[in-house]
Amino acid sequence: MPLLGTLKGFGVTEIFQLISQQMKTGTLILSSPNATISLAFNNGAIEGIKSDAWEIDPRAELLIKGGFVFEKDCRSALENGKKKANAWSDILINQGKLKKIFLERASNVVIRTILLEVFQWKEGNYRFEDWEVDTDGMLSCHVPTEGIILDTLRVIDEWPMVKQKIPPVDYCPVTIMPLTEEIVKKYRLGAVDMHIFDLIDEKRTVESIVRQSLEPSFEALSSIVRLIDCGLVEVFPQGTLEARDSSIAKRVFLLRLKKVSAFALLAVTIAALFLAGDPRFLKPGGLVPDEIASCIRSQKETALGFARQGISLSTLGTGIDVRSSSSSRE
Repeated sequence: MPLLGTLKGFGVTEIFQLISQQMKTGTLILSSPNATISLAFNNGAIEGIKSDAWEIDPRAELLIKGGFVFEKDCRSALENGKKKANAWSDILINQGKLKKIFLERASNVVIRTILLEVFQWKEGNYRFEDWEVDTDGMLSCHVPTEGIILDTLRVIDEWPMVKQKIPPVDYCPVTIMPLTEEIVKKYRLGAVDMHIFDLIDEKRTVESIVRQSLEPSFEALSSIVRLIDCGLVEVFPQGTLEARDSSIAKRVFLLRLKKVSAFALLAVTIAALFLAGDPRFLKPGGLVPDEIASCIRSQKETALGFARQGISLSTLGTGIDVRSSSSSRE
C-alpha cells in the first residue's frame, strides 16, 4: 500500500529515516511547486534519482563548465545517445574524450546537490510506491540513506556561518605559503581542502575553482573559507593582484632611486666645495669631527704663512735659505 502525505505534516528527513530503518524497496516521489523528484530505493539505500526539471543530464553541464569535456563533443554524444540508445557518457569514455573518474565525481555533485535541495523543502507532497523499482532514465547511484541524512543536516546547519565568509565569486584566491605536512596537521585539513588549495593559481576565480573541483558547492566553498581563516590564502578582485605587485615594485624602485640620488647629490656637493676651495664640511658643525677639522685648518694657515714669506714647502728641511739666495742674485 503506497504512503501518501504532505511535507508540512511529515518532513523529508522523517520520510528518509522511515524508508532506511524499514529497509524498504520502491520509489519515492517528492513534489514541490518548482520540481518533482523521483528517488529509487533498494533495501533502504538510494539507487537512482531524477528530476523533471532536468532538460539534459546535469552531469554534462557540470563537466562542460568545469572544462572536463568540450561542449561540441558532449552535445554530439548526447544526440548520438538518443539515436542509438547508448549513454552519452559511455560514448565519450570509449572515445577517450572523458575520464570515468570525472563522470563519477560529477554524479556525486549532482546527487548531493539535489538531495540538499530536497531536504530543505517545507511544502509539497510525497508518495512512496513499494513495488518493483524502475531506474530507467534515472541517474544511477548507491547512497546509504542514513549517511546522506547526517551529512545533509550538517551542511544545512553549517551553511549560515560559511555563507557569511564566502568572498565574491569573481575574486581570485592567492596562496600565501606552501602547504606542508605540518600545516595540514596543525589545521586538520582534509582531502577536499588540499584539492582546493592545489587549484589556486592566482588566476582562477572562486567560481571557476568551485566548478573545476568537481566537489559539491558547499564543500568547495567551505574549504576556501577554511583556508582563508587559517591564513593560508587571501583573495583579491580579479586583475588587481598584478596591479598590486606592479605598484609594490614601483614603490621599491622609487625608494631605492631616492636613496641613490641622495648619496649622489652629497658626493657632487662635496666635490664642488673642494673645487671652490672652501670645504664647508670642515667648518664647525660639518661632517668632519672638530679635532680633525681644526688640524686641517692649522696646516692650511701654516702653508699660507710660508707662502707670504716666499718660502717654498719643497725646500724645507734642505738647509737652503731661500731669502739669502734671492738677495745674492740681486
